Amino acid sequence: MNQDLKEIITEDKEYYYGGGAKRVYRAITHNPLYQRGKYIIAARKAGYYFLHRNSLINKIRFLYYSRKKNVLGEKLGIELGPHEFGRRIRIYHNNIVINAGAIIGNDCELYGNNCIGNKGSASDALGAPIIGDKVSFGVGANAIGRISVCDHVQVSSMSLVNKDITESGLYGGVPVRLIRSKT
Repeated sequence: MNQDLKEIITEDKEYYYGGGAKRVYRAITHNPLYQRGKYIIAARKAGYYFLHRNSLINKIRFLYYSRKKNVLGEKLGIELGPHEFGRRIRIYHNNIVINAGAIIGNDCELYGNNCIGNKGSASDALGAPIIGDKVSFGVGANAIGRISVCDHVQVSSMSLVNKDITESGLYGGVPVRLIRSKT
């Protein structure tokens, strides 16, 4: 397995599973955070093997991890494509849908009931958002269409991002507007 993938999975395990007694407790009690961690790791591996499908072994591994990701995703209410998100993605609650064409940067946070996707047009299936690093989406916040969101942005709960965000800060409303600039 690629060394970079191992580092990414180690970071995800540390966040979602915890260490020592915390890890055992989360595994025994089927803690939701532990279950989301299993989902994220299956998604990471499926994405890795999707990109490296040259051999029969990698095709089989891709099918295995894709199936595992889909079964866990159905239980948890999370739907991510195979390889569109960066390092240390944090999912705090369930009901998350991310279009396979979306690109999400490092250290992003999703608090639940989020949709990051296209406008629903079959002709523009990959017209999905590009999200920068350290972006946070509050509960019910959505990003729709071929838009881009710069780094260091917070989107408040129940907001709709349907246009480009080029300045760091706190955004909210339907449609989204700047509430407070980050200085």
